[in-house]
Amino acid sequence: MTLKIGICTKQDLDEAMKLQKREQYEDERKRRIFNAKQRLYGLDLEMLDRQILEKKKQRTAQMECDKKFEEQEQLQKRLILAQEKELEKKQRVVDSDLNYYRCRYQRKEQRREFDLNDPNFLKKARPTRVADNDISLGVSSAQIFQGEDLYNSDRKLRQREQQRAWLDQQVQERKKAEDARKQADNLLMDNVGCRDKHLQEMAKSDHQMRNQVIQRVRQFNINMAKQKQLDREREKREKYEDDMAEIYNMLSSDMLTENPDVAQSRTDPNKKIAFMYRGMTPEELRVFRLGQDQQLRLAIQRKTEAQMMDKQWEQYAINMDRTLVLHQIEDDRRRKAEFDEMMRANSKLAVEQDRQRKEALVGLTNAVSDDFYDQFNKNSR
Repeated sequence: MTLKIGICTKQDLDEAMKLQKREQYEDERKRRIFNAKQRLYGLDLEMLDRQILEKKKQRTAQMECDKKFEEQEQLQKRLILAQEKELEKKQRVVDSDLNYYRCRYQRKEQRREFDLNDPNFLKKARPTRVADNDISLGVSSAQIFQGEDLYNSDRKLRQREQQRAWLDQQVQERKKAEDARKQADNLLMDNVGCRDKHLQEMAKSDHQMRNQVIQRVRQFNINMAKQKQLDREREKREKYEDDMAEIYNMLSSDMLTENPDVAQSRTDPNKKIAFMYRGMTPEELRVFRLGQDQQLRLAIQRKTEAQMMDKQWEQYAINMDRTLVLHQIEDDRRRKAEFDEMMRANSKLAVEQDRQRKEALVGLTNAVSDDFYDQFNKNSR
């Protein structure tokens, strides 16, 4: 910025710098305000509302489309699941029929070569020959083979008899052993019985000795108890005699006989000895009672006067409360009348103000022309 003046002072330079900064700030503010893409105020609310409405419509359409796709997917899943269950059911029926056919018509014993693979073939087959005179043997058939056992049944019968004999022998041996064990147990029980009898005799003798000792200790304790009883009775008798003597001395003493001369102090004739004093004389009691009666009458008189004063104060307080209540009622009536007057005045003023405002609005109302809107957006202010 060039200043067309002859001489510039420091104040002029400062003022020029301020003007330049203000113009620069104004230009930057215009660029911020009139840039529709960057400005943060002066927005087009109708366009924004339209865009928001379009966004909501798009979102709603998208949600409906997603919902339809989801329903279609669920339907397809249900159809596929139903088809899978149907196929599984058919496969189970086919497998069941196939297993029934195999169990009914394709068993192992129905095969043509089952006799070759029969595990019980040897059990079912007959032996090569039963005896030397077997009719199934021919002329050229061999009669004796190494390893034949034609007497198997006889041998098994003899073996069973031999086993039975062994078992009988074992039973007899076990019975003899049991008898020997019982005999040994009986002998042991006899020995134990003898030992227990000897122990009982020893315990009995020990018990008798203990009883004798206990009897002697009991007799000693009885003698000691009798001696202690005699000592206690003697001590009790002596204590009783001492107590009776002390009681007699106390009864005959000046303290219990209440001798008034004993309570008189020797140093001061008007003073009494506290621990020896046993009360006043009848004359002193009469004077004391007269004083008590006089104090009682004075106390009753003071109490009566106090009650009368309290009643006077209560009556005065009631009269004051009644006066204050009457004044309060009168003040409330006066305030209510003033408030009603003020409300009436405010109502008149409100009606007059409403009338004046309506007249002012009628006088100031005019139509808005295009010149009013053309004056905006010409500067940043």
